[in-house]
Amino acid sequence: MTIMPAYEIYFRCEDCKREHTIHTKIHLNQGPDRKQSLAEFFVGRLMPPQASSLQGHKAFCLKTGRQFKLDKDEQILLVPPSPRPLPPSQLPLIPESN
Repeated sequence: MTIMPAYEIYFRCEDCKREHTIHTKIHLNQGPDRKQSLAEFFVGRLMPPQASSLQGHKAFCLKTGRQFKLDKDEQILLVPPSPRPLPPSQLPLIPESN
């Protein structure tokens, strides 16, 4: 079984001109290796249902307090997962200096 990476979903807020998370992730077999909008990443390709379902999702601006619907693929951002740090039990041992 192949594990698909989970991409964080952010949006470009037209009110405050910042990016905010919508606290949602989607899994994609092949997603972007850097932050990209749905419009940028899926240009000329079929958008999978988990990505297209983000349209119409409600978003909230943390600065202005306004709530609105996401209606443009240009404002919905895919953010690739960051590498996870190793748990302490799997960290390489550092040799002691004498």
